[in-house]
Order: sequence, then C-alpha cells, then structure tokens
Amino acid sequence: MKQSPLFLPHGAPDLAIRPELEAHQFLKNLCVSEVKPNAIVIISPHWQTDRLVITSAGPLKTIHDFRGFSQQLYDMQYAADAPSWLVARTHDAITRYGLTVCEDNSWGLDHGAWVPLSLAFPEADIPVVQISLPYAYGSEESYNLGRALAPLADEGILVIGSGALTHNFSAVAANGEVPDWALEFDHWVSDLAERGETCALLSSSNHKYYPKALPTDEHFLPLLVAFGAAGEKSFGEKLHESFTYRSISMSAFRFHSR
Repeated sequence: MKQSPLFLPHGAPDLAIRPELEAHQFLKNLCVSEVKPNAIVIISPHWQTDRLVITSAGPLKTIHDFRGFSQQLYDMQYAADAPSWLVARTHDAITRYGLTVCEDNSWGLDHGAWVPLSLAFPEADIPVVQISLPYAYGSEESYNLGRALAPLADEGILVIGSGALTHNFSAVAANGEVPDWALEFDHWVSDLAERGETCALLSSSNHKYYPKALPTDEHFLPLLVAFGAAGEKSFGEKLHESFTYRSISMSAFRFHSR
C-alpha cells in the first residue's frame, strides 16, 4: 500500500526517554492504526555532507551524536538494517531523477533518525536507509530530492523528513511560555503546508521571523523533502503540534497528493 511521506520532530535527544512530553506520546502512538511500511528512507539534519550520500547495505550503528544527557540515552541502541535491495532502490530512484548520489559505509543512524524511529517503530524490524543533507542544499534542492524519492511511496516505502519548524538554540529554556515568534512562524508554515502552497513554502526564508526561527535552515529542509516526496500537487495534514525546551517546534505532518 502507498505510504504517505511524513515530517517528524526529533527535538532534543531526551525526547526518546521523556514520556511526559506530548511529542513523545504522539510518536509512540503514530503508527498504531497505520499499515506497516515495507521499508523506511529517512533524512535528518544531523548528517550533513559535501555530496548527496546514502547509507551502504548492512547493519546500521546507532550514533550518539550529542553530549550532556543521561547515560540512559547513550545506552540506547536502534538495531535497524539497510538491506541491499533498499539501498539499490533508493540509489536508483535518486539517479533516475538526474541527481548524483554515492554510498557511505561509515555512517548509521544519528539521533535525528533513531530518536523518532525508536518511538514510532520500536521493534526496529523495518529496513531503513538514511540519506544525508548536503551542505549546499537549499529549499529547491531539498524539494527536488523529495520529488526524486516520490516513486518509493507507491512501493510501500515510507519517506520521512526529521527536523523542526523552529530551531534556535539561543532561545531554548527548560520552561516558559512559547515565544510569539515561534508560534507565528510554526502556524504560518503549517498553513502553507496544509494548503499545498509549494512556491510559498520554498520561499519561507522571506518571512520576517525566519532568521529568528531558523538561524540555520538544516532542520527545516527535511520538511521540503517530505513535501516533495508526496508527488505533484501535494499538501500537508498536520498531525501534531507542541513545543519543547520552550521554543523548539515539534509539529508533525503527513503529506498527500491531490
């Protein structure tokens, strides 16, 4: 069955071990009523590379690319596997679209990938390939990568973009009211996604709060990958909204095509 692409939040790494968070519970219950995908292709902002890269076939190591959290997080493992057929199919879809991609056997799953996967698919029994986010990619390149991955959805392969609509480390705090700028930007992007406003989404950097919400854009670009992967005339269905550490958006979307 066709898999509609998802944009999922990964927040701070401790999302994986904080059941009191709304986003934790959302991800835990995300796929209770959904058809299990044949495989998953995921892009995270925490694997940035000079060129477009996908993980090679084989067991994917769990990368603990963070510091300052409890030992419980460092002990967590997400034992997913990247089978050769999925690597080959992902490689083929990308190159058929006219993009160049290579494989990497040194990576695995960083926390932007394994944190949401460990909550939504805790058994780790679904094949996974991670795709890198090239440093040079902007909105248009990210959207086009999604368009390249669109045929995978018809084969029951779930494309996931992992990130955040707002991600400003200087504005995080342990608690406090969500800033007005974070709410406004989140709701503005959400409205564009739900209406399928492709051109406006690709021009999100024109919004007055974009520099405040996203001092760097790597956490936003996976949204455009997932949006593009839904195909032509795509639109978003907002599945969840909350914030962690005061200002990090945990909004999630499922994307469809009309």
